[in-house]
Parts: sequence; C-alpha cells; structure tokens
Amino acid sequence: MVVNQQEIPEAFLSLGLYGDEQTGLLRRFGVILNNSQVSFLVGRELEFIRQMGGESARSVSEKVLIDAAQWCANATFSGIMASPEWAQMIEPTIKSVQDRMDGLVAITNCLGWGKISSYKLDEAKQELEFTVDYSYYVDYWLKRYGKSNYPICYMWTGVAGGYMDLLLGSKVNEFTGEEVSCGAQTGGNQCVFRAKRLKKKFGLS
Repeated sequence: MVVNQQEIPEAFLSLGLYGDEQTGLLRRFGVILNNSQVSFLVGRELEFIRQMGGESARSVSEKVLIDAAQWCANATFSGIMASPEWAQMIEPTIKSVQDRMDGLVAITNCLGWGKISSYKLDEAKQELEFTVDYSYYVDYWLKRYGKSNYPICYMWTGVAGGYMDLLLGSKVNEFTGEEVSCGAQTGGNQCVFRAKRLKKKFGLS
C-alpha cells in the first residue's frame, strides 16, 4: 500500500476543515460538504420510503435511494479527485488503480459516515468488497427500531457502485452495489458491501 492511511486523515484535519457558522457548509476538496445529524440523514430516507408507499413499495424506494447515492458518490469523489487538496496530498503517491482506491478509502474515513476497516479490489473480476465499521445508519436504526429484517445502509450501497464507476468504469451506473451483511440485521457494528459490473441485457446497456 502506497497511500498512508494514517497520514491522510491527519493532513485532512490539519487543513482546518470546519463549516461556515451560519450555513454549516464546507467548501473544500472541490465539493461542498455539509455536517448534518444522523437523525436527519436517516430519517429523511425512511420518510421517503413511507411516502412512496411503505412496505408495499420498499423495493422500488430502496433502488431510488441507492441510485441517488451512487450518482452522488460519483459527483462527490470525482470532485475530490480533481481538487487541489487531492493533487497535493494523494495524487503523487498513486501508481495504480489499487492506490487510487486506497486514497478514496482514506478520504472517506474522514467524512463521519463510518470507517472502512477492510477492502479488496479484484481488478481481473472487476469486483469490490469492503467492510464498514459503525455505519451511521446502524446505531440509529437499532436504538429506534431494533433489528431490521433487511439491509438499510442505502448510501453505502450506492458508494460501493460509485467507487467502481470511478475506478474501472467510464460513466455512472456501469457497476452496481449490494449490502450483503448489515449490522442492523445482525445487531453488530459491521456491514459488508460488494460491487460488480452491471450485466447487460439482450446486448443493451
């Protein structure tokens, strides 16, 4: 591993990354970041599912949320990778696709979404698997609802696909993410995500 996972967070924090006192917005890394409460972030997604029809339309609602997260991941991380901060702190160490993944993980772990504790990128199979400790969805869900019957970390699922779009694709939604194990289901603090290339149907994308 070329990218130093310890030095990047330290350098990230040393930049004085704090939001505007009135708006809470932070303009750095080529993007606009916002610090919001977990109850708002998760709550708005649960309300969206309810407004869409609740359990009867949950599958469709989840696909919408994951797709939105994947588009957001592409926009956010492409902006980060094009930023002066990335060029200064990370780009000089990148020699391979794996190095770029290492850099994305280092930055992602500074954002307060949870911590990617392990990850494996298989370039030959074009697949990615990673584990997130303390996804911000899980603690909120368990405290409010108890164990879930299904995976609920929609943002992270979209991020999995978004990572691969940026690393091995050429456009959004070439890859798709899946949450294969969720702490909200197990009662634990780890969630596992996978991403793979989206299969074409009838020769069409």
